Amino acid sequence: MPSQTFQHSATTHITIEEIWEKLNQPGTWEAVPGVDRVFDPVVDATGELRGFEFESVVGGKTYSGKASPAGREENKLIAWDISTSELSGQVVVGVSPIGDGARVYVRLHVESAGMLGGLFFPIITSAIGSGFHDTVEDFVEVLAG
Repeated sequence: MPSQTFQHSATTHITIEEIWEKLNQPGTWEAVPGVDRVFDPVVDATGELRGFEFESVVGGKTYSGKASPAGREENKLIAWDISTSELSGQVVVGVSPIGDGARVYVRLHVESAGMLGGLFFPIITSAIGSGFHDTVEDFVEVLAG
């Protein structure tokens, strides 16, 4: 089964605590590479985001998917297992202090999940990879905004 991993980091002037607060807001995830729309969020009684449905447009095709918790370390890391009809994988956002701000690290791992996903995997990963760096930079700007 073909797979590919993309990663990039960027810095911001806001604190880790401010970033963490925004990572628990469903709309924030619409700025993550590979997620174009978030809906049906699951938020627990403490206000922490525990999952969501999403849509991704890759190579002109819309994929509906689900993000399920894959890991969480308060103020350090949040990870989601992602699945669609054609792709599965994981998105990880980590944060670490740097000066008065923070470094935000984003890693996206995708693999084909079906026959069509396997056939179109090179096209899909090319579309993701061509804009990943800029999308992570934009995501960090959304966190800072």
